[in-house]
Amino acid sequence: LAEIGAKYGKTPHQVALNFLTRRPSLFAIPKASRPEHVRENAEAVGWTLAPEDLAALDEVFPPPAREGSLPMI
Repeated sequence: LAEIGAKYGKTPHQVALNFLTRRPSLFAIPKASRPEHVRENAEAVGWTLAPEDLAALDEVFPPPAREGSLPMI
């Protein structure tokens, strides 16, 4: 996440949120206990990961093979 984030000038957290929110059947509820967290979360959208970065993330974080609850990260 850090390596990919460096390419875009984004934090690992922003890369993770961007990656997760691209799936129509998944939504994320990011924590925002401080104003800085709100700003960081807001900057996770409005840009697109390149196909090769999406493929790399899909390889490391594959979608589940079956429906069901997912662990929190």
